Amino acid sequence: MDVYRTPAAALDRLVARSLQLPGDFVEAARRALGTLGTALRERGGRPGAAAPPRVLKTAKGGSSGRGTALRGGCDFELVVFLDCFKSYEDLGTHRAEALKDMRVLLESWWQDPSPGLSLEFPEQGVSGALQFRLTSADLENWMDVSLVPAFDVLGQHTSSVKPKPQVYSTLLNSGCQGGEHAACFAELRRNFVNTRPAKLKNLILLVKHWYRQVRPAAGKESLPPAYALELLTIFAWEQGCGKDAFSLARGLRTVLGLIQQYQHLCVFWTTSYGFEDPAVGRFLRRQLERPRPVILDPSDPTWDVGNGAAWHWDRLAQEAESCYDQPCFLQASGVPVQPWEGPGLPRAGCSGLGHPIQRGPNQGTPEDSESLNAMHLRAGSKPPSCPAPGPSQTASITPSMLGTTSDLSQIPTKELDRFIQDHLKPSPQFQEQVKRAINVILRCLHENSVSKVSRISKGGSFGRGTDLKGSCDVELIIFLTCFTDYKGQGTHSAEILGEIRAQLESCWQLQVPALSLRFPEQSAPEALRFQLVSTALESQMEVSLLPAFDAVGQLSSGAKPNPQVYSTLLNSGFQEGECAACFTELRRNFVNTRPVKLKNLILLVKHWYHQVAAQNKGEGPARASLPPVYALELLTIFAWEQGCGKDRFDTAEGLRTVLGLVQQYQQLCVYWTVNYSIEDPALRTHLLGQLRKPRPLVLDPADPTWNVGQGSWELLAQEAAALRTQACCTSRDGTPVQPWDVMPALLYQTPAGDLDKFISEFLQPNCQFLAQVNKAIDTICSFLRENCFRNSPIKVIKVVKGGSLAKGTALQGRSDADLVVFLSCFRQFTEQGNMRAEIISEIRAQLEACQREQQFKVKFEVSKWENPRVLSFSLTSQTMPDQSVDFDVLPAFDALGQLVSGSQPSPQVYVNLIHSYSNAGEYSTCFTELQRDFIISRPTKLKSLIRLVKHWYQQCNKMPKGRGSLPPQHGLELLTVYAWEQGGWDSQFNMAEGFRTVLELITQYRQLCVYWSINYKAQDEIVGDFLKLQLQKPRPIILDPADPTGNLGHNARWDLLAKEAAACTSALCCTGRDGTPIQPWPVKAAV
Repeated sequence: MDVYRTPAAALDRLVARSLQLPGDFVEAARRALGTLGTALRERGGRPGAAAPPRVLKTAKGGSSGRGTALRGGCDFELVVFLDCFKSYEDLGTHRAEALKDMRVLLESWWQDPSPGLSLEFPEQGVSGALQFRLTSADLENWMDVSLVPAFDVLGQHTSSVKPKPQVYSTLLNSGCQGGEHAACFAELRRNFVNTRPAKLKNLILLVKHWYRQVRPAAGKESLPPAYALELLTIFAWEQGCGKDAFSLARGLRTVLGLIQQYQHLCVFWTTSYGFEDPAVGRFLRRQLERPRPVILDPSDPTWDVGNGAAWHWDRLAQEAESCYDQPCFLQASGVPVQPWEGPGLPRAGCSGLGHPIQRGPNQGTPEDSESLNAMHLRAGSKPPSCPAPGPSQTASITPSMLGTTSDLSQIPTKELDRFIQDHLKPSPQFQEQVKRAINVILRCLHENSVSKVSRISKGGSFGRGTDLKGSCDVELIIFLTCFTDYKGQGTHSAEILGEIRAQLESCWQLQVPALSLRFPEQSAPEALRFQLVSTALESQMEVSLLPAFDAVGQLSSGAKPNPQVYSTLLNSGFQEGECAACFTELRRNFVNTRPVKLKNLILLVKHWYHQVAAQNKGEGPARASLPPVYALELLTIFAWEQGCGKDRFDTAEGLRTVLGLVQQYQQLCVYWTVNYSIEDPALRTHLLGQLRKPRPLVLDPADPTWNVGQGSWELLAQEAAALRTQACCTSRDGTPVQPWDVMPALLYQTPAGDLDKFISEFLQPNCQFLAQVNKAIDTICSFLRENCFRNSPIKVIKVVKGGSLAKGTALQGRSDADLVVFLSCFRQFTEQGNMRAEIISEIRAQLEACQREQQFKVKFEVSKWENPRVLSFSLTSQTMPDQSVDFDVLPAFDALGQLVSGSQPSPQVYVNLIHSYSNAGEYSTCFTELQRDFIISRPTKLKSLIRLVKHWYQQCNKMPKGRGSLPPQHGLELLTVYAWEQGGWDSQFNMAEGFRTVLELITQYRQLCVYWSINYKAQDEIVGDFLKLQLQKPRPIILDPADPTGNLGHNARWDLLAKEAAACTSALCCTGRDGTPIQPWPVKAAV
């Protein structure tokens, strides 16, 4: 009965003989449940009790009701609609009593048992239902039955007729959890599946049988419900086939392909509900922004049966990926079965799905469907169960106030997206009310204001799209024609605001009945502050109304303001940020255009900020003067831009990155030049003055005078350090979530004169870090010398440290180490290549054995090569519990022997190399000592320049490259040494000039020809002839000074690197204080 071993052509026979329920069991269960239904409809009350509620009707559900029951074990849902339930809310009041009555009736009914069946009551694990099991006499088949009392919201529903939208808007307003009232729609659910062709139901049985085979291997991990796979199968058939007759193998292959792409799945139908009703439409859009996979129940929009934030779809995906070479997916000729093709189905050679959001038949497209971006996280914890087949109860529909929201620190990483959706996003209903209220205010001001209004702009978190439930604010900036410059706007503000307040109070009556208008005590003379309050929704919006000078004017989208706007601001004499209101539109557009997922991360960070502020309220002056929450919004955008830049990302990684930056607040230097830049002399002078100020510096992207980073960061930094160790920042295996690679300041934005400080603060490893890494290296070196090959004729001749750590050019936080193991079994170069895989396998086996005896752990990286040249692994030990060191162990032939430092190798070494090699640099590991010594003897400042170039290179490596890869980093190290040598060998050079020279050489890559003769010379005929051939090859040429076969300039995307280098030459790091470019040293591109 194993589906994998069944040939593709025999799958129909497998379903008919082994997966369909036996007819006698089906008939016995039908008779038994039929008598139970009759007993429920005709039941009387208990003696002495009041008359029981009347049964309006019953509905059959579950897999048995849908016609998809699987042999061995199935479920049946008998939904009993009672007249005592007049609303969804009544279910909570009367359901327990109804279930008690049903239990009494059930026990009475079974006193006349059905032949061939036995009844047992399991432990009742599902609230809202009475469960029992009917088992066949041979014990081979059973049916789990759930009796579910329900509210008859549909009434006498006619098949194929869509329910009224009121049915669903009432559901959304009931305050229910996701899928809590799924039983009320059992008839719609049953009809959606039961009307399908028999062959499609057979495919569903086959998929469910596969699922049943997979489930034991998943252990305690929570897999999605089988019903989710039923819906996915229907979707696959609709999109890819749609015929009554088809190949089961192709259908199964298609469904498994969809499961593999679970992180992109968004499946829903509009057969019962749609976007026509505004309330339902808004709710659906929120549902479709949930973590992938999203699979909405076709009868109940609150129930996401895919539940990407709860179920372990990854386990199903792993199994699906591993089974395509099994007989069930091979035709008789041995050719693989091909999946169906269609909209939203996986396509060969493509990752993801063709359509991020799939639509059901006859479905209207939501107007803003482009904004429904997929999120792809799953959660490890299982939500509370509900009536079969088990809807999740994690998506609360009723908004809760911020103060009652769960503690962020206790939310598992994979549930953060769900947490944001359910607890941090404002009520759509309240947002709609606020929009209407703002429109009333704007109309009032335009029509009645004595001062002429040129235009009004919306700002604040509401305008930026980052408003948080329970903490929303909006700025209404009124640009008045009476203000002709910055200074004018402060002249008549008090008079104008008094007039506006009177207008608002008079025109508010009956305009927005759902909201009340409240004026608190006015503490800021430049603004009118009031609140829009919804008592029903327990929400309020803080509104600030500010008259302002229209400095920017009507700016087209994407255009920069005229530099004169800012130079006038700088000459106005205002305090920093005092005219920030004039730039509200620029500020709003800077944030509002960001991806939905980034705004969600901003909400999470702001929620944490408010938690910190609330917990420490009134505890001293330092705690009362936190930086504005807007600073955290900008810091989150900065973290995302520098570390990710994608529409989809891991929320926990983003949160972890922002917390890390908060901890480094004393080094924060964050600003953007999207609206102002260093090209204008006045702006450049001002910006350089800002950059000389104490950190943290977080400049508003719209107003260069406003450092929003001002305030006391100490408390935030303490709380950030504490939160980084909590559940929200910890992976399922207990290890810390890794942040994105983001530094608190950018190279491009660092003044040229501050580059030495930049290297010292951000690139130079500290002593503690180096000591920890060296301890880890010593551990592995000792293992390789003493434990490896202990019982083998192979001997370890020596272990040599290589890479940046050995050369003294390691970057801060980059804990990677190269260890070259020279072995006695390699007597020539070619033997190294032939025996490498065998040696690496032995080292790995010995490491695995050794870690059980010693106090360290290793985690190996799986190599994609059949004959790998390196063993890669990470090491953690008790001396470094919070940090791991990445190792590359490379077996090598000892070509150099015991070489005295400073002496040249024998020419014969290179003759043998030339005769042995097939690929450039193939045996470069044999010359690790020479490569190390070439760099390590250089001046400290040159190594600092190398670090700077490597850091710049790694930032370039984050850029999208398309086909091909950037030149190797080692090539940039050598180019930096060459630039310094040709530039004069000065050990105390100007760092900006040295950096500028390397960038200049990169832009001249087509002329580059760089080599050294420190280890190999042309005097030997064979070596000399070989060098001539190497130097005649196309540019760029950068020969490894230790290995003449290694051309580090060959076959790489130097054009991309040159483009980045050219852009960097005009950045602040390559520009003098007067705005003139830093001049490079006079270095030729060829020796």
